[in-house]
Amino acid sequence: MTAPLLIVGCGPGDPDLITPAARRAALEAEVLAGTPRLLELFPEAPGERLPYAGGLEPFLDALESRMGQKRISVLVTGDPGVASLAGTLRRRFGKDACRVIPGISSVQLAFSEVGLDWLDARILRAHGEVPEWDPAWAVHSGPFAILAGSDEAAAFAAKLAAHLDREAVWRCERLGLPGQRIDRMEPAALARAGCDSLSVLIVEGEVR
Repeated sequence: MTAPLLIVGCGPGDPDLITPAARRAALEAEVLAGTPRLLELFPEAPGERLPYAGGLEPFLDALESRMGQKRISVLVTGDPGVASLAGTLRRRFGKDACRVIPGISSVQLAFSEVGLDWLDARILRAHGEVPEWDPAWAVHSGPFAILAGSDEAAAFAAKLAAHLDREAVWRCERLGLPGQRIDRMEPAALARAGCDSLSVLIVEGEVR
């Protein structure tokens, strides 16, 4: 049977937050693929290194040329189930050809760091373009977690908080990395300050 392509969640980038299962998948891989920053997390891994540095299609083509011949582990940040390359890999190679090894997501770490429950959280992605307004947000009483990375995303989070009459937004920058910073801010202050390119913004839920 052909070995599955492993999609390995590496957490936010802190070596201490990499799970034993993820580390084992990296060390046992005959081909270890991912961004240069993630590959650097496993200097002891003996397999061939396939960096994701020249665009998506060449990277996928390089993976395909090795499928069925070698054990492949593709490293992704955070958890593969939250805004990652996993969906692209499944569409290209088929669901049955892929196996996911979960990791700690930046959303999970952000809520942990600020001490909030995220059972009722709504997760929004604001990388590249900010989302269009969804009327369902107006009746959502729980918190919002916004995967951000630009001043436009910070302005979007501030506008969302103000529209919903929420008191504060948590700005969580560079989670699990050197320079981590967490601030609780009024929406207007967040809109003025912006955010780091690696950020999760949490719009607090309604006070109950």
